[in-house]
Amino acid sequence: MDYILAFTAGILSFTSACILPLIPSYLAVITGLSITKLKDSRHHRSRIILRISMFILGLIIPLILLGMTASSLGSVALSYSENFSKLFGFIVILFGLHLLGLLKFQLLNREFRLDFLFKKKNSLWSVALMGLAFGFGWTPCIGPMLSSILIMAADSETMWRGGRLLFVYGLGLGLPFLVIGIISTLGFQFLNNLKKHIRTISFISGVLLVILGVLLITGNMAYITPTL
Repeated sequence: MDYILAFTAGILSFTSACILPLIPSYLAVITGLSITKLKDSRHHRSRIILRISMFILGLIIPLILLGMTASSLGSVALSYSENFSKLFGFIVILFGLHLLGLLKFQLLNREFRLDFLFKKKNSLWSVALMGLAFGFGWTPCIGPMLSSILIMAADSETMWRGGRLLFVYGLGLGLPFLVIGIISTLGFQFLNNLKKHIRTISFISGVLLVILGVLLITGNMAYITPTL
């Protein structure tokens, strides 16, 4: 269940207000193709799949490292006091309220994108660097979702479990890029329709985070975390 939640969080991050409108531009830079060519991807499908896959690989690597680090630090913190779990839960609830629009935190409105890496788009390695930049420099809207999954990782029993959680989150965030690129015109139409529901998506994200925070505070994470 926790992996499903992590994957869902990745998808919700993809559909957040600060990423969704930029997807066509990201895809154009990643693939080196114009949006017109992307909409008719039949003659470029292998190129699209290869380059977006490299982007996803670059995206996932820093997320796994973040997950393992969060799990290691969280294990140390929880070994000193179980109250840290309640603190983590409180923070997640604050993130949820931020997405619901009930609270606003300026820190979550700062961006850490490394756009200069998106200018070099010739080699596959440069595409992987774009993924790294995207993974390390998340924008404000995905910050609450990503941070909450990191807190789940911090509450994990092992470092490897924390890494797996962020790997699954990265798949949820990265695979939609690949799907949209492959289905071309239909994908872009889907994106345009999805933009109309950004506020609903943000509301759903906020509710999920509040529920997750409550589970952390009450010590009921067992409902979504299988017993090892």
